[in-house]
Amino acid sequence: MVENRGSGTGGGCGSSHTGPRLAMSPEIYTVLEPVHHLLAQVTNAFVARKIAREVGRQITVGTSAERLRHRPTARLTGTMADQIRDPGRWLLGVALPRWGCGYADCESGTIWRTRTACELCAEIVQDKAAARERACRAAAGLCLQHGTRPGPFGRCNDCDLETMAARPADIPARRTVEGPEQGTCAECGARIFMTGPALTDSLCKPCRQELHPDTASAPRTVAVVPAPAQPRTGTPAPVEPVEQPGPRICQGREQGAPCTRETLPLRRLCRRHMVRQIAGVVA
Repeated sequence: MVENRGSGTGGGCGSSHTGPRLAMSPEIYTVLEPVHHLLAQVTNAFVARKIAREVGRQITVGTSAERLRHRPTARLTGTMADQIRDPGRWLLGVALPRWGCGYADCESGTIWRTRTACELCAEIVQDKAAARERACRAAAGLCLQHGTRPGPFGRCNDCDLETMAARPADIPARRTVEGPEQGTCAECGARIFMTGPALTDSLCKPCRQELHPDTASAPRTVAVVPAPAQPRTGTPAPVEPVEQPGPRICQGREQGAPCTRETLPLRRLCRRHMVRQIAGVVA
């Protein structure tokens, strides 16, 4: 469909156009169909031709007719009829230009292909809002960053706190313990001093005596302490038994059976049952 507009009469400002009549292609006519009532009010033939050429130019550079048709439709919906005082200027300045950022597919803050919000436009809006807020704070004499009033010395308390928090704290150097090097027993995990036999087997003394009884030192014997002299009454004084050197078997029980481990020096239990006895768990 082609619309021909006569231009011999009705020119703006008393002028008349004597050139050829305006002819619109069907594609341009379809784009301007939502605003035909405004286009009919354009009495200046030059402005009408400029509107048609602008639509044709955008179609030539690759803008789809659907996208061009969407612009005047959406912008006419958000505009009151009494606000459009000059239809020609409104069509050229409001209805047809592309609004958005530098991204060609952005259409008024929305990506046309995906119908999603444009991230670049959102950042621009946030930056402008932040700039307006800083300007308002500066006019009110507030801190530009926190919006608080300065303290008695003319500085923001929140800024001072952030500066102090960002300052590295003085951490004292770790003290080194004087004496032999400390390590961990390879069997029970106890902390031990790495001296003597521990330098070679990394075991504490109880673990060494249990795992290597042949290399462990022999248990100390109990010396016989003679009883004090008693008056002669015909009954001899009791003598404490002497503990014989050598390994002995633990007197504890393991799951109902006698324990077969060797006892600790001067003890009747092995290392495991001694730990249980100390902990209050009697096997």
